[in-house]
Amino acid sequence: MSTIRHGTLAVPAAADALYASAKRYLSRDHVERALFHELEHARDGRRFHLTINHRDDDHFDPNTNTIAWDPYSALRTTRGGRQSPALGLGHEVDHAVEKLGAADRLRDRADARYDTAEERRVILGSEAHAARTLGESIRHDHAGTCYRVASPTLR
Repeated sequence: MSTIRHGTLAVPAAADALYASAKRYLSRDHVERALFHELEHARDGRRFHLTINHRDDDHFDPNTNTIAWDPYSALRTTRGGRQSPALGLGHEVDHAVEKLGAADRLRDRADARYDTAEERRVILGSEAHAARTLGESIRHDHAGTCYRVASPTLR
């Protein structure tokens, strides 16, 4: 499978337009724009990879520096709000670019509402900021229900 490099990020060629659409949308928020810059211009020597799936599975694997993303999976929050698949990608980008070691310590600290302190950091930080900027719903926990949409920027 061929890939397209965006600096320190490799994106499957078949998904490059989806990635570009989500990045363009999220970059309307200055916090997200800075996170994508860090992802594509990592100064700590890391190389990142984006993989696409169609299983409502967004996550970051720190062992392989891989972001898994379903570009058609939106989220209904536990309070009935809606978030786009793009915002899900932005959430995972924040996990990816967090300083080595800091994210590990936060992932190891349990949090009743957000599962881990790392999830709390991202949800209440960059995700909430971008949601407000883009008119999406904010989350008050690390739960919700996935549903399908026709493009990464819909909710």
